[in-house]
Amino acid sequence: MAATLVFLLPSCEKPILEEEETTTQSQQAETTSNGKSKDKNKGNVVLRVSDFNLVPITRNNVDLTTYCTRLNFVIYKDGNKVESKSQLKEDGNFGEVTFELDPDTYKLLVLAHSSIAGNPVLSDPENIQFTNKLGYSDTFCYYGDLEVKSEVTTHELTLTRASSMLLFTITDEIPDEVTHMYFYYTGGSGVLNALTGYGGNKDSRQEKFVKVKGYSTPLEIHVYTFLRDEEGYLDMKVSALNADSVPVLTREFTHIQMKRNTVTEYKGSFFAHEQGFSLLGDTDWNDTIRLSY
Repeated sequence: MAATLVFLLPSCEKPILEEEETTTQSQQAETTSNGKSKDKNKGNVVLRVSDFNLVPITRNNVDLTTYCTRLNFVIYKDGNKVESKSQLKEDGNFGEVTFELDPDTYKLLVLAHSSIAGNPVLSDPENIQFTNKLGYSDTFCYYGDLEVKSEVTTHELTLTRASSMLLFTITDEIPDEVTHMYFYYTGGSGVLNALTGYGGNKDSRQEKFVKVKGYSTPLEIHVYTFLRDEEGYLDMKVSALNADSVPVLTREFTHIQMKRNTVTEYKGSFFAHEQGFSLLGDTDWNDTIRLSY
């Protein structure tokens, strides 16, 4: 069976920003912008994640952690962050939070992801940048108006997938001297603009290291990015490294077709040049692209 690897290391994008402070449901009180402390479990606004994209999420029989391990809920007013709460999959009532807000119209951002490095900086919804310690993950987003009244109101939210994934599959045997694979790629972005649902940063350079020693083939490696348009292309240099980080083999792949909310499987024999690579996809995503290298 294929071994699926999701280990990510630093992106080349700069600057590396500090992680957004996490406020989880396990804490008993939160602090508002005026410094007052209040009960996190009481309020007049209840936010509940009910759907991801085209994949229905029924809280009675589907675990939200199938799609994410972290949730960020952020309230903005006049371009400024008013309040925020973050959840981990281990927190009780994962997928539902309560805010106490004055009646008014706000902007609401909800972000679902599985970043190993932690939460992104969320002060600007047009420039959501993840801490580039361990890379990126599948990411879902909601951004829109939030009408708050005096009485308690529950809002069921549908999040849309913002990420694109390249599923790089190696089908031939990995030489014993190869311990890691190194991916350096351009064409996507590590910054998300929640207003548009697309990526930012025109000259984005991303990289990823993956440990492969001890894994059998076919070997699947997940590479995530945010496209700056509905469709785009990645140019990628892939190196097989030995224990001293010296390249054993380096191959370049250009103009790899990508699409937002789509997984592209690039499949083939990496170490035997005479064989090609192909593109495939995951039925849980919006579309499927099949290619070979």
